Amino acid sequence: QHNYNRAANELTEVMATRLEMNALAEGLVQKLALFLQLKRLGILIFKEERECCGHAGVGFGDLDWDAFCRRTGPQLVAEMQRSRSETRFGTDVLPDRLKRRLDEVGIRQIIPIRFKNKLVGSFVIGEKRSESPLDLEDLTFMSSVSRQVAIALENAFLYEGLAEQERLKHELEIARRIQMASLPQNTPEVPGLDIAGVSIPAREVGGDYFDYLDGGSPGLTVIVGDVSGKGTSAALYMSKIQGILRSLYQFDLSPRELFIRANQLLLRDLEKKAFITAIGASFKTGQNRVVLARAGHLPLFCYRVESGKVELITPRGMGLGLDNDPVFADELEEKTVTYRPDDVFLFVTDGVTEAQTKVGGLFGEDKLARVLAEVAPLCADAIRDRIVSEVKQFVSDALPYDDQTVVVVKARAL
Repeated sequence: QHNYNRAANELTEVMATRLEMNALAEGLVQKLALFLQLKRLGILIFKEERECCGHAGVGFGDLDWDAFCRRTGPQLVAEMQRSRSETRFGTDVLPDRLKRRLDEVGIRQIIPIRFKNKLVGSFVIGEKRSESPLDLEDLTFMSSVSRQVAIALENAFLYEGLAEQERLKHELEIARRIQMASLPQNTPEVPGLDIAGVSIPAREVGGDYFDYLDGGSPGLTVIVGDVSGKGTSAALYMSKIQGILRSLYQFDLSPRELFIRANQLLLRDLEKKAFITAIGASFKTGQNRVVLARAGHLPLFCYRVESGKVELITPRGMGLGLDNDPVFADELEEKTVTYRPDDVFLFVTDGVTEAQTKVGGLFGEDKLARVLAEVAPLCADAIRDRIVSEVKQFVSDALPYDDQTVVVVKARAL
């Protein structure tokens, strides 16, 4: 005579102490098979009432239990969904093909495991060691157990979901640290230039970047880019374009040539819907001029101290990865602009100009130009910080929609 109360208590302990899905399943079948003296017992766990996402079994010998569960699981789900009102049934009521498959491995009874009418699993039960069938009391006990197990499985799904979220959060935090470390950690000291930059991802990782390339010629090349999309995929493409541009710059290329070569390489690897906008500006400090190319990016904002106004410099150009080399090269214009001390050049990504309030108002290029004109007398660090602050104040408590990158280059007298 079985002590069902003792068995229930032991099963409760298993369900309370084993939170991971497969460990819970293993503990349940071991306890139940021992208590009921079963030759064979298995449990299949179903995800979204479709596929088998976990299982455990005892007494199935050399059977490839994993393959069996994955092959048979969907068919069992279909049959149990057709018999939603049944708390248990024998294999003799199943379609012939499925019945034969279960009979071959010694399975005689099916007990669905449902949580709030949602099918989350099933017990598959064989004969007792005495070769006698399960009696009504045994089957009633297993049906009762299935209701407890349903709650435990739902908790296990929640636990694994939370564990996966924590794992992803940890991995994204590592990715964020790696990405932020790949951005310039030190601002270069270039005679005749005052420089400051920052990139603020909207998520843990983002697709914005900026870089300072110091080549063989006197001066500095500033690159600012924005990968289409957000999150990890954008971050991966960001790392790729950054590596390509750093490698190509060793050949002392102009911004236009830099982008043309980069486009040739990126076309092989970018997904069809992905593209990258970028702007590159080489400052020739000995000549007080900047050579500029723009691959589909926002304009370069230029504050002229002589007029006290901001102009937008917008040479022609299309995004990297959008078209083949001849078309891209033909469209890409290189422009040379002169400057004088205290002129200010501002590079931003669209996370700045398209920063939104909760009701949908945009920060916009006009407002950015006004802010730049107001803060232009300040040093580069202060200009950068004020722009970031103005954007933050504008959006108030609205969540950031896109990454925000701001780079300021202010001309100084040599």
